[in-house]
Amino acid sequence: MQALPHTIAQPGTRILLRATKYDGAAHWIQPFRVISDDGTLLVASYRARSPIYTSRGEFRSPYDSRVYFWRDRWYNVFQLSRPGCSTALWYCNITTPPRLEGCELSYVDLDLDVIRRPNGGVELLDADEFALHQRKYGYPCDVIEAAEDAAGEVADLARRGAFPFSEGCAILPG
Repeated sequence: MQALPHTIAQPGTRILLRATKYDGAAHWIQPFRVISDDGTLLVASYRARSPIYTSRGEFRSPYDSRVYFWRDRWYNVFQLSRPGCSTALWYCNITTPPRLEGCELSYVDLDLDVIRRPNGGVELLDADEFALHQRKYGYPCDVIEAAEDAAGEVADLARRGAFPFSEGCAILPG
């Protein structure tokens, strides 16, 4: 059976991210503008103070974001910067590979997060939440392994300063 081609998002278009937890419950809804999409890597931007809807209520980030969504990886990378400033932090979500259908990008958030600070420090976050949700949601062994592998892979990229951690100040399109 031949795989269907990915939907390609056109630069400048708006997409809506819908992240869920493993049981399908809404976790995060956030609008983005597409910078580029080659069918494997979709790069999008988010302007500071635009509304983000979370399971805990509305949130408005003080950061502009450039976000990297690979369709074949179990993580994404948010490059966060104060408007007009250099990168303040890279925030990496461990997730199922995203799917783009029309103008909606979706994935399942798998709790683990990796951050990289501008000084090069790398930290794994939410391992306790990941362990709790393995039991609560009954993550299959292959999902647990993929999430742990993804956390290790993105942490390694971050430590080495490899793409996208080598990117400079997030410059967002107007």
